[in-house]
Amino acid sequence: MSPTGNRADWADDEDFDDPSVLPPQEVITNKDGTKTVISYRYNDDNKKVKVTRRIKTTVVREHVNPQVAERRKWEKFGNEKGHAAGPSFDTTSVGENIIFRPSVNWKANAKEAEKEGGEKGSMKDQLKDKKVKCRICSGEHFTARCPFKDTMAPVEEGTAAAPGAEAEEDAGGLGAGKSSYVPPHMRKGGAGGGEKMGGRFEKDDLATLRVTNVSELAEENELRDLFERFGRVTRVFLARDRETQRAKGFAFISYADRGDAALACEKVDGFGYRHLILRVEFAKRTT
Repeated sequence: MSPTGNRADWADDEDFDDPSVLPPQEVITNKDGTKTVISYRYNDDNKKVKVTRRIKTTVVREHVNPQVAERRKWEKFGNEKGHAAGPSFDTTSVGENIIFRPSVNWKANAKEAEKEGGEKGSMKDQLKDKKVKCRICSGEHFTARCPFKDTMAPVEEGTAAAPGAEAEEDAGGLGAGKSSYVPPHMRKGGAGGGEKMGGRFEKDDLATLRVTNVSELAEENELRDLFERFGRVTRVFLARDRETQRAKGFAFISYADRGDAALACEKVDGFGYRHLILRVEFAKRTT
């Protein structure tokens, strides 16, 4: 046998270190009861990084479900097979278990916080039960969407001129008084130039009847059939409740001719309809 036969191969050297193999994890127990865990890993740049963590162990006794305690004794499987009981530091990140316990007076505290938030919350609470009310027919809709906004629109009366307005009228534009701007309709020669809103609907306004004490089961078609006996009806509006969709007890009937409206007011006023006595009168303009 060759004298070199018993010589160990250089590839079998036990001191050979593979640079791609990470060093094992080190756990050092400190005097204060904490543990220092030193581990190694590769970062995103494929560089070896040393990670040092200081862990403090706190023992807390608690009563748990017996089935939960039994599952904790199961042997680990998969990548955790063969590891000791409990979470492994290299695969599991242990965080603080935060238990939510609401205080006894949490409702009162919430109300106080809402009050401190300003007037926005209080105004919202005040308006949540409010309902929209039309200024023309008192229905549950916006005034701008009222079907009678043209026929029953309030007519603005001419505004009396101020004591010192005559001096400003001659200027026709910028004046020397407190109010330097003079509206065109208040200047000299322009007092009656504009047309009042709703002026061309004045005839329809005078031929509109307001019917009250109307049954909740009333329908617009029934009211139209009832009032069309006395003349041509141009519009019927029956106020309804938003939630129940039932009549609120009043309606408006518009005629093409005021004479027909006067005849209907005379004949239908006091008429029995669905076990109720109707009250009919000419609609009044809102001021």
